[in-house]
Amino acid sequence: DDSHKRRWELNTKLLSDVLGAERSQLYSLYHAMGIYENQRATSSDKRVVNLTRSSYAGQQRYSTITWNGDTYASWNSFARMIPAGLNFMATGCPYWTVDIGAFFTKKGGQWFRKGDYNKGVADMGYRELYTRMFQYGAFLPVFRSHGTDTPREVWCFGKPGEPFYDSLIQMIHLRYRLLPYIYSLAGKVHTDNYTITRALAFDFASDTQIADLKDEFMFGPAFLVAPVTTPMYYSVDSQPLENVAKTRQVYLPDGANWIDFWTGKKYKGGQRVTMEATIDRIPLLVRQGAIVPMGPVVQYTSEKKDAAWEIRIYPGADSSFTVYEDEGDNYNYEKGACSNFEIKWDDKKKLLTISDRKGNYPGMTQCRNLRLVKVDKNAGIGVEESTGGKIVKYEGKQLKIRMK
Repeated sequence: DDSHKRRWELNTKLLSDVLGAERSQLYSLYHAMGIYENQRATSSDKRVVNLTRSSYAGQQRYSTITWNGDTYASWNSFARMIPAGLNFMATGCPYWTVDIGAFFTKKGGQWFRKGDYNKGVADMGYRELYTRMFQYGAFLPVFRSHGTDTPREVWCFGKPGEPFYDSLIQMIHLRYRLLPYIYSLAGKVHTDNYTITRALAFDFASDTQIADLKDEFMFGPAFLVAPVTTPMYYSVDSQPLENVAKTRQVYLPDGANWIDFWTGKKYKGGQRVTMEATIDRIPLLVRQGAIVPMGPVVQYTSEKKDAAWEIRIYPGADSSFTVYEDEGDNYNYEKGACSNFEIKWDDKKKLLTISDRKGNYPGMTQCRNLRLVKVDKNAGIGVEESTGGKIVKYEGKQLKIRMK
């Protein structure tokens, strides 16, 4: 509309006056380059992180994380974020995120203040939208809540035992438990130009059913994520919704079979299924053959560096996963200060092979207990740490373990 056009013209003129017409549209690239190169010249002890809502082709070279700007809180706006982000990340800029809960929650005078929730977190309808966005955000490369108009702390959404609060805590715990998996994927971004949050065409290009599927995606090689983008419990002003099914239709890509993360139930690929989608559950499936390393619940990333890990094996196909580790900050990994080892699953032989560790770095965990869990309906499901399986001690030397 006209207001958008006027805003674009004004911004373009301002940038052109300062930078010249040739560089005005390249502002973001030059800005990111300046931050990155000068911070690198100042110190190599801290990694550069630049969270920006501006972007240009090639900007990923300069440690940028792009977010989608000052959005407004509505279900329609949320649904549009998912394909927008997948398209953006497919361009070669792998780090993208959103303001969980949207930036503006209320309506206001300006055209961009279009939120549906004038009461903010006091509105149960907003709590539901926030919780669903939170579940989605847990499977983005960067997981962050941000905005204005209303508080965002988890304790503002209820208390223990209440559904919105419990769901938020569960997703925080899952995100932290997945850190060994996520950090390995981040290592793969650096070494192999990988994309963490992936449009389905990355992995299932031969399945024509996924070509324009806008509301599902892969999170690394293992997880199929299907966010809930419609209200099931409340509309605006805490009005309860009647007779709304707490389910979601999910298409399972052909070329793999799938296991429900929450229940261990198995599904054939190439079909559409109805999945439970209560407020505590985002439909989440794992590709058969996937290997997922999980750590403990922690308060911050370096709290329990040498803690035991759980290795979940999702049987049904052969596969492998490479675990990547380094110091977690600084640029020593560019000089080889990092390590990795491969976990390989032979489905026919029910054999798990953990390779010799390659590389090392200061402070590396030399010995780690691994709980190996073959997932089924009674083992390795949900967020909680498993109690079964086999425990092995990994000290950097190859291990071969037969799993029943």
